[in-house]
Amino acid sequence: MTPEIAICIPTYNQAAFLAQAVTSALTQRGADCEVWVSDDASTDETREVMRRFGAEPRVLYHRNNYNLGIGGNNNSLLRRPQATFIVRLDSDDVLGPEYACTLAAELRRYPKAGYAHAAVREVDHLSQARRERVLARKAGYEDPEDSLRAMAHGYRVAANICMFRRSAITAVDFYRPGLDFAEDWDLAVRLADAGWGNVYADAQLASYRVWSDAKNVRARRKLAEIEGCRRVFAESLEPAFRRRHWPNGPLTRRRQELAADHALGASSPVFTENEKAALVDALRALGDGPPLCRRLALLRLGFGGPLRWKGAAWLWSKDTIKRLIRS
Repeated sequence: MTPEIAICIPTYNQAAFLAQAVTSALTQRGADCEVWVSDDASTDETREVMRRFGAEPRVLYHRNNYNLGIGGNNNSLLRRPQATFIVRLDSDDVLGPEYACTLAAELRRYPKAGYAHAAVREVDHLSQARRERVLARKAGYEDPEDSLRAMAHGYRVAANICMFRRSAITAVDFYRPGLDFAEDWDLAVRLADAGWGNVYADAQLASYRVWSDAKNVRARRKLAEIEGCRRVFAESLEPAFRRRHWPNGPLTRRRQELAADHALGASSPVFTENEKAALVDALRALGDGPPLCRRLALLRLGFGGPLRWKGAAWLWSKDTIKRLIRS
């Protein structure tokens, strides 16, 4: 008999964390789960780690013959299970023991919800807690129209650890091909556009790892990140708004704000002058306008440090506001 819940773990070169992720999936309380791992042609010890679970019948391991990328590996993996509910868990994150049973109960309670999500604990590369990530909304169901309006401002989850209703993600054909950044945001937009709401549990049910990026890995992928955001607006949000005859002004303003926000990361000294020029072109394609022009001018004048401090202060204030809303 097919288990009700499949926990899907896409992985690439994260052998140091993979065993912890798989173990957290296997030790769910009160839930019938199987665990699927898709190795995207890793070059580290991933295969050796997975051999430790060879005697566990609930673990199904697949290794790609070549690297499919984030979007390709996710799509290939999530299409495999036939379970009613499917969890996407990145291989450096960890589920709390009550995750599966709590969110499965929410999806049963709200049959129009395409996915469920929860608050998480943010941890660093040493698994030390940094902060709690929560949403500035009450727990419970959000209908698709409200969800679509909210996602004009970004992906409205505490972290990209979600439980999906398989029938919902099948209806929208899973992740959009070729999208390796913002693919979760795009999927959530398309689910809302197709009439699926979502449900939020205001409980800390997982740990989400955030990297310091000391080697500038994320900075090096900034161009793909900016392009991913542009595609979410151009290919998903704007068509959804047009179908509803909603005004496009809020999306235009948000594109401009997002471009200005990304300009700070694009100013990193890791980039060559040619790379910076390509990033500026991508930012203008995302959202050319006064906010981006002002931000670029300030960066040219050497105000990068104060802008980063302002961003950190804004993050702290957002967390404080969210705690007040929840209390």
